[in-house]
Amino acid sequence: MPLSQRFGDLMAAYRISQRSLARVLGLSAPMLSQLINAQRIKIGNPAVYERFVMLEERQDEPDLQRVLDEVQASEPVLTTHSARSRRLEAGPVPGADPAAQVGRLATAEQLRATAEAARAADAAELAALLDRAAAAHG
Repeated sequence: MPLSQRFGDLMAAYRISQRSLARVLGLSAPMLSQLINAQRIKIGNPAVYERFVMLEERQDEPDLQRVLDEVQASEPVLTTHSARSRRLEAGPVPGADPAAQVGRLATAEQLRATAEAARAADAAELAALLDRAAAAHG
């Protein structure tokens, strides 16, 4: 099923707007719009995707507002590629640029998506760090 239809089904099931769905997922409203309109073809942030799946799985529960609140507050932890795990185990490099260190943890697309979520949460300094890390990827 296309993402646009899946997002539409969620907005209908939870009776929420596109902006509200973006907030629950941890995406910016423009990024969600791009996904709905097929200007983007995948959700790059694993935590956002996990929240999306949680909403799909729980849409038949009786208290939908509680589901929305719980999913929005969730901090999914997903297992990622083993090479990334090895980079994480290596730890920070003393004296290295924090953006460069963060850049070792994710792809440029994931960093940009996380920066958008940080901006949405009014974490401008974190968003700027993530933007610098994404830019370093090229």
